[in-house]
Amino acid sequence: MVLASQAQHGMWITEMMHGGGTAYHMPFALWFDGPLDRGAMLKACESVLARHPVLGCAFEDRDGELHLVPAADRPPVAFAGAADTDDLLREEIARPFDLGRGPLARFTLAEVGPARHLLLFVGHHLVFDGMSKDLLVRDLAAAYSGGPLPPLPMPYGAAATIPPEAAAYWHEHWRDRPTVVIDGMAGTARTAGRGETVLLDLTGEMSGWEGVGVTRFELFLAAVHALLFRYGNAEPAVAVAMSTRRPETREHIGLFATELPLYSAPTPDTTLAELAHDLRARLRELNRFRDIPAARAAGGIRPRPALAPVSISFRRRAADVVFPGLGVVAEWKMSNHMVRNVLHLQAVDGDDGLRLTLHHSPDVIGREHVERAGEHLRAVLAADPGLRLADLPLPTAAPMAAPAPVEAPVPDATAGTVDGELVEQIRQIWMEVLRIEELAPDEDLYDLGGHSLTITQIGARIRKRLGVEVPFDVFLDDPTVAGVAAAVSELRA
Repeated sequence: MVLASQAQHGMWITEMMHGGGTAYHMPFALWFDGPLDRGAMLKACESVLARHPVLGCAFEDRDGELHLVPAADRPPVAFAGAADTDDLLREEIARPFDLGRGPLARFTLAEVGPARHLLLFVGHHLVFDGMSKDLLVRDLAAAYSGGPLPPLPMPYGAAATIPPEAAAYWHEHWRDRPTVVIDGMAGTARTAGRGETVLLDLTGEMSGWEGVGVTRFELFLAAVHALLFRYGNAEPAVAVAMSTRRPETREHIGLFATELPLYSAPTPDTTLAELAHDLRARLRELNRFRDIPAARAAGGIRPRPALAPVSISFRRRAADVVFPGLGVVAEWKMSNHMVRNVLHLQAVDGDDGLRLTLHHSPDVIGREHVERAGEHLRAVLAADPGLRLADLPLPTAAPMAAPAPVEAPVPDATAGTVDGELVEQIRQIWMEVLRIEELAPDEDLYDLGGHSLTITQIGARIRKRLGVEVPFDVFLDDPTVAGVAAAVSELRA
């Protein structure tokens, strides 16, 4: 049993509160052509599981702290003969994970034809990130070839604190930007929703940027910010997936990434190159706090599926590895059929070029707008870096739609009065956890600086002292002492 990382705790509480469906499922497929040794491949999968113990874990809240514990069962390694691959992929990606029981990873090897096989891995994001795909392929190839895979120690377990400079940074920089305009459409993602994808090949669009003095990721990020600015977003907000790997964890499969919001404030006269260099500087500053979740450092941010309406994951994949006697095709950008924000741009930069998948929810923004946004992005990447943002050669965007009216919640006239002693007991727990000397029963937890760790600590003390397990969604529906007391009173009844 070891302590979970701050990133794992934040993701865990988000799923427990929102119910992420498959939003955190990470599928990865390898297609093999040739005389595959089925027994050797299944044994290789077992070797990977033995090398990376995090894949055999579950998560448990103990007294307000999240721990990785052994799963109730070993991760399955299954074989399916002559499978319908479309059905197999759909069913295995959709099959839920139990975070409290585990396991949070599974392998399925399917025989598609006499000389064709599919190996599908599905892992929960709590124990698997984008770079883990490269490590998974490398270790599978080594094990399949008969090479040794020495086990690695569990890479978590250290209690983490929030440095004062990180808290100061996020208090200054945090901006709540739940809505984004894309191609004339205003979208807000309040929960994870069903996802669809648009695929783009952008290999030839970045050749004019070599002399600008930024990385390919930085210029891609600048192009996205420029496009959002041209769409009418005065201060574009984009959540960026950043690696938190260190030399001691670079060989480990697991969650060693965080998603942090990055803001810009360009003007119409800002050039693409200037925006790229400004974002480069902002990234350098942000990188100092990459281990610190923004929501916990800033405080007062309600747990949500995404910290910004648009997000980017941009990964340079490793070189291809060899499975002796086999042709191999990897699906680096498989969809889990859900999306946590309005638009997620998943880019994989390899020796064969830059491939981009635009993930979106059709319930928030229509496919035609996403396709047009993809072509607009292509135009920005192909533009002269010295162009002002006002002069970018973008096709005309669709007119902005009026936002839908938001209905005010109707008060529950049937709600009963909660016992005053119970309210006082819970108020005392809040003051202990928040380390404040006074608060009113109707004050909002997040206005008081609460965050994901606060919620689990309050819940743990209520469980220990009052014998009641408070559902996490109570802290979304009514995050006040009075609201939690009412939930406890109802659960006791």
